[in-house]
Amino acid sequence: MTELQKRQFELLKAVDDICNRLKIKYFLVCGSALGAVKYGGFIPWDDDIDIALFREDYEKFISKAPNLLREGLFLQNWHSEKYYLHVFSKLRDSNSTYIESSVSRFPINHGVFIDIFPLDEYPEGRFSQGILEIKKQYYYQRLLAFFNIKRSLKGRIIKSFFSFFNDTEKIQKYVHKFENSLTKYRGKHSDIICNHGNWQGKLEYAPRAQYGEGAWAEFEGLKVRVPEKYDEYLTQKYGDWRAELPKDQQVGHHFYEICDLNRPYTDYLESLPKGKVRIKNTK
Repeated sequence: MTELQKRQFELLKAVDDICNRLKIKYFLVCGSALGAVKYGGFIPWDDDIDIALFREDYEKFISKAPNLLREGLFLQNWHSEKYYLHVFSKLRDSNSTYIESSVSRFPINHGVFIDIFPLDEYPEGRFSQGILEIKKQYYYQRLLAFFNIKRSLKGRIIKSFFSFFNDTEKIQKYVHKFENSLTKYRGKHSDIICNHGNWQGKLEYAPRAQYGEGAWAEFEGLKVRVPEKYDEYLTQKYGDWRAELPKDQQVGHHFYEICDLNRPYTDYLESLPKGKVRIKNTK
């Protein structure tokens, strides 16, 4: 493991401990599931850990975990930070620094993190599905306008439109409404389960049986669950997942301004007016 992966693995073990204490189950998903099945741990060049819980377990986790975490760890979501821009949570190590380029201007916890996604039910009827997809794109684009990322011409036009109307003081309100749209369909409305928080869109829509009760695997020596039908899950997301990627594609997918495992993120930030921050000149 790299030093960054070791720090992320400690965060995974903290989640694992709390889930065991709360008697709820989580799944390694995305590249972390691939790493567990194919490598018995991290994909060698990976730079994050992704886990997911069914919505009921996710809400129990985010409610109980803050009081169970050891000192220095912070559960980040729209409930705990008003400038947080996602409909999923991150567990952060507050004694470290990982300032992602896309959100570097926001006054949030910028410690090393792992992602914690909720798994939601999808509506059964075509009409309800269409309404949900329209709402999802609306809020997704509205929130995406806040991120500092490169976009296509069409994307820049959309960003400019929403940036004109967006108000950073209402981020928490936008995320809350977005989440309400995603969680409206509860009580097994269909056989489809969605990880709406991940960037792969409809590749994250899967039959409930794909997750099932999970299948046991090892991740750097830790016993973890991956989706029960992991071959089906990984094939849907990655195609021929057993094949090796070309060397030029063996890279992480997170872009950061500063990564420092030995100093807290607060050492690198200074406050600006209107609730913004900037990175200090540390030279």
